[in-house]
Amino acid sequence: MSADSVGLLSSPERSSSPSLTDQIVNDFIPIISTTTTTITTSQINNDQTNSLLRSPGKRQLTLEESQTTSNDTKRLCNSNFREQPDLKSSLFLSECSSSSTSSSSSSSNSSTKSLDSLSIPSTPPLSPAVISWLLEFLAMSNEDRSRATEALIRTCSTNTLQLNQIKNQIEPYFQRDFIRDLPRELALHVLKYLPASDVIRASRTCRAWYDTCNDLLLWKRLCQTQSIPLKSVRTIFDEKIENSWKRSYACQKHLEYVWRNEDPLPEPLVLRGHEEFVITCLQFDGKRIVSGSDDNSLKIWSVETGQCVQTLTGHSGGVWCSEMTDDLIVSGSTDRTIRVWDIATGTCLHTLYGHTSTVRCLALHGDIIVSGSRDATVRVWNIRTGERLHMLSGHTAAVRCVCYNGKYVVSGAYDYTIRVWLPDQERCVHTLEGHTNRVYSLVFDGKYIVSGSLDCVIRVWDVEQGACIHQLTGHLSLTSGMQLRGNILVSGNADSTVKIWNIESGKCLQTLGGRNKHASAVTWVQVVLNYVVSSGDDGTVKLWDLKTGDFIRNLVLLDSAGSGGVVWRIKCTDSALVCAAGSRNSTEDTKVIMLDFDRTTICS
Repeated sequence: MSADSVGLLSSPERSSSPSLTDQIVNDFIPIISTTTTTITTSQINNDQTNSLLRSPGKRQLTLEESQTTSNDTKRLCNSNFREQPDLKSSLFLSECSSSSTSSSSSSSNSSTKSLDSLSIPSTPPLSPAVISWLLEFLAMSNEDRSRATEALIRTCSTNTLQLNQIKNQIEPYFQRDFIRDLPRELALHVLKYLPASDVIRASRTCRAWYDTCNDLLLWKRLCQTQSIPLKSVRTIFDEKIENSWKRSYACQKHLEYVWRNEDPLPEPLVLRGHEEFVITCLQFDGKRIVSGSDDNSLKIWSVETGQCVQTLTGHSGGVWCSEMTDDLIVSGSTDRTIRVWDIATGTCLHTLYGHTSTVRCLALHGDIIVSGSRDATVRVWNIRTGERLHMLSGHTAAVRCVCYNGKYVVSGAYDYTIRVWLPDQERCVHTLEGHTNRVYSLVFDGKYIVSGSLDCVIRVWDVEQGACIHQLTGHLSLTSGMQLRGNILVSGNADSTVKIWNIESGKCLQTLGGRNKHASAVTWVQVVLNYVVSSGDDGTVKLWDLKTGDFIRNLVLLDSAGSGGVVWRIKCTDSALVCAAGSRNSTEDTKVIMLDFDRTTICS
């Protein structure tokens, strides 16, 4: 179990250390009860308000508040140490007052009674001279007290031991337990700026901090800042962590640990069904896997059973691309058609005709599918009705990649250009020129377009202005796959390296290479949790640290790795990896391999 998830289960231990103020007050009481003074009760009571025992910089507690605080066994932070002297000083002054007024009029029997009601101090009591000096100090004005204190410190300035003792006595009065003293809303506002790991550590301070740090809304904010979803299924932490968002955080940290450290790796689920054909496209939603092949078919696999539940046949040519919703699959083929399939029944609901050459790429947004073809056109369809909505013409060569965000369609083609379209108007608003060879890959986040080309350059474009804002240079060949997370771009290249970029600054942050790099072209890349997963023509799938660029380990190593085995495609969720593998020389069976890293979910 990861350190973070273990820390989430910890609770604060209650301190049993005796309060130093108990010892101090016990030192005072016996001598006061036998010492006569001339100070009046009213003078002492007035001086209570400005007692030297009051914590500097903090509101003096009333007697009721002091009693409430000292009786609250759950509050064991340093603030107890500060507040308890106020109550003890009240006892001390009351005892002083009663002893001073009774010394002249009461008998020795009453003094004996008073002594019997008090506990005997465990250390030698203060001398009468010290007690007398303290009473004189209480009788002084505030100005005289300040001057007397300054004189006392100067007198001790040549004795380091005495100065240290004064320092140790004073320091606790300036320490504030701000989490407990602030209103709960303000304390939570402060805590939300801490990373979750620091909140976990803070929760171990004391019971009061533990209760505050366990707030449901606080953990909801912490999870949302890291894009951690609420986990609603049963988990191994259900009986140990009541806070549902904190439990989701624990599950996420446990997942990160398993991806990185579990040894041995999870037992792979191997799915065979496309014989010796190439798997050209892959979809995965956590429950089912859809593989498309140049054997003209698609297969739907159940993750739970590991069985092929549907084989989709109907295309008369190889399947080159696919997309998936909760209930539909859309596929494009070399037979120039697009088919819409029902996942549950495996029946073809619509066959979309119009393209005059191979359908090479698809992009899905809601019920709208955008297709790009070698006929140099881009077409827009409704997958529910099967209706063709728009045709976008302008490219002069095959369209290789498309993206769609609901407003703009972006297409990259072999004519070296990228075009930005408003599909409802069937109008090209920008033609992005700059590449000197074919455009093979695109990613689009609504603000930036990132394009990869055979000219070895990755370009970053502003979609509104239609201008190139950065040229990312460093790769030596075709960029085969890219993924964008925020302003971080991960690119895989045929030069066998993976690079991590900041698209806002245009800088390369990391190059995932070295002695552990892929031995041949990188075929696909994905970002999952805090890691980069890359697949290659060398028959491996590798795991890298997204932040540092360090190689972590091989997740998949085919038997024929390095001698013909290849991993064509990968798809990841936070809890699983799916890859399509085979070989170019019949040394490896065509198959789909799945690794499940989830160890926290309890299957019903």
